[in-house]
Amino acid sequence: MKRWMLLLIAIAAVCALRAPLVAQEKPAEKPAVEERNPKAEWPNEQPKTGPGSSEYAHKSTTVENRGKDGTEYWVYQPAEPKAEKAPVVVFLHGFGAMLPTNYICWVEHICKRGNIVIYPRYQADFLEPLENFPTNSATSVLDALSWLEADKARTQPVKDKFALVGHSAGAATAANVASRYEELKLPKPLALMPVMPGAALNYDEQIAPLAPLGDFSKIPKGCLLACCYADSDEVVGDYLSRQIFIEATSVAAADKNLIEFRTDLYGARPLVATHSTPGAPAGSADVFDWCGYWKIFDGLSDAAFHGKNREYALGDTEKQRSLGKFSDGRAVKELKVTLGDAKCELKNDYCPLCDREGGKFDKDKPRRTWFPRKPKKPADPPADPPKAPPPPEEKPGRKSE
Repeated sequence: MKRWMLLLIAIAAVCALRAPLVAQEKPAEKPAVEERNPKAEWPNEQPKTGPGSSEYAHKSTTVENRGKDGTEYWVYQPAEPKAEKAPVVVFLHGFGAMLPTNYICWVEHICKRGNIVIYPRYQADFLEPLENFPTNSATSVLDALSWLEADKARTQPVKDKFALVGHSAGAATAANVASRYEELKLPKPLALMPVMPGAALNYDEQIAPLAPLGDFSKIPKGCLLACCYADSDEVVGDYLSRQIFIEATSVAAADKNLIEFRTDLYGARPLVATHSTPGAPAGSADVFDWCGYWKIFDGLSDAAFHGKNREYALGDTEKQRSLGKFSDGRAVKELKVTLGDAKCELKNDYCPLCDREGGKFDKDKPRRTWFPRKPKKPADPPADPPKAPPPPEEKPGRKSE
């Protein structure tokens, strides 16, 4: 009997000891808190060397404005010293951003690195038919090349070193032009960088483009392709970036990347990857430009034209992903890179991460976009409530109560 009693006591003791151990195995999960340092500043200086840097082959540029309306364009040539010949980069602006002043820092950066930059206006005004954008662009480029070649005192275009870069509607146009380069009688593009391409009014409507898109499978073999989008793009989202990346099947997997620019709320000011970040009016360039858009395109065009700096544009390398460090030494949130052989699905489920101030994006809030909001289909009217029975008929000579 005593043996049974001792056994029961031992079992009870083990259970008593085991209970707190079991409780400790699954501690309550605490919600993740994003690390912040309100005193940390973004990198505030352009790098001194490498792609995206202030290491220029030329001190200045010259510009010539020609054409009119939808075929107006600007030609930038490297100066101090003058370049005898140079590769050609076509820069295609966002919808309505028709003057080069909207991107002047980026345009001059590309030119001072030793490239001719052609900036087609491609739309006379906001009413220019969207289907005219590729043909207007091509007309301007061909006229610019002829103008340059007509006078040997001008920088001569090296037409077998030809690249396209564009933003928003210009990014969609750049991809369309690249896919139709033979039909448009343009040089074969060796590099293409569509930045936040869009072909509809808002990020949740890109599945239904407002103008015909090119056959992206005709973007030629040998072209280096970097498709860029942002996680807080309240205008076009990621749909067309993904579509171009997926459908550019003639481009080798090793020659194309899909690149996401990511919001970082760590420092004193929110670094929000919005649709407007590629814009570069005078004095506005920042870390997204130097270490992001400019660096990626510099590396892409250097690799295509000169066989160097590929690791800054393609391959999911540290040099490609890095955006530098905050003033306290913490790394800015890196670019997210999808390689060309990765499985990539085309979904229409994008929602911006943050608003322009770094707050959580409210998709029901009226949107601040570059385009007028497309009117929504009115909701179906509610079902009629059951009708009340008709009032009793009044008898002659008596009022109802």
